[in-house]
Amino acid sequence: MKLEGSSAPHIHPAKSYNDLVDWGDQPDAIEGRSHSSGRLLWKRDENGERAVESGLWVVTPGSWRLSIPGDEICYFLSGRATYTEHNGETIEVGPETVVHFPSGWTGRCDVHETTRNTYMLARTPTALDRGAAPIMRNPLNQGSLVDWGAVPTMIEGKSMTSGKLLFKGPGGRSETGIWICTPGTWNCHVTSDEYCHFIAGRCTYTHESGEVIEIRPDTVAFFPKDWKGTCRIEETMRKVYMIR
Repeated sequence: MKLEGSSAPHIHPAKSYNDLVDWGDQPDAIEGRSHSSGRLLWKRDENGERAVESGLWVVTPGSWRLSIPGDEICYFLSGRATYTEHNGETIEVGPETVVHFPSGWTGRCDVHETTRNTYMLARTPTALDRGAAPIMRNPLNQGSLVDWGAVPTMIEGKSMTSGKLLFKGPGGRSETGIWICTPGTWNCHVTSDEYCHFIAGRCTYTHESGEVIEIRPDTVAFFPKDWKGTCRIEETMRKVYMIR
């Protein structure tokens, strides 16, 4: 695990990481007293407002009103909760559930068992036609993948990619899903802020500064825009991701 000073802050293993910061009681309580703790990977403000935030979040049982000011991906690792949108749509979450909450989602959250999730929130305008919050369960075993072709910047081997979209906003606003890549070594230039929760495989990212980042299953990492270096995949890797 490396947070401070890393070119791409990362945590391993996310499911049991316990060096958490007390984030206090959840505001706008309806029932009970949910208490939050967590660990930030990245936070950037623009014009006095949170623009991008990513990290690990743990919250105890209780209920509260919720309004999400941007597109947010949540990958739930443990616990059980119900999200109810203002229109009555309900989302039941448990371990190995991925949800993309579109900007402007409002409703309530009822946590039944302490939940733990990794996340990325990107402030974006609310779309009038945003629709429901898409859900993916058990991303490790998702099939019906789409062939996304070979990595174009190969150094050694021929890494092939595939995946499945969960959400893609208009105008490239944000994109979430799962991504799979086979072994090989290639040049890597991250052109948008990216959250990655690696759920299978092994690889090594080497930043242009020389920093080496070892990736194993259950590593969550945040790669800021314009991160440059190389990626060497030893075992086919699969990740849950969000880019914006």
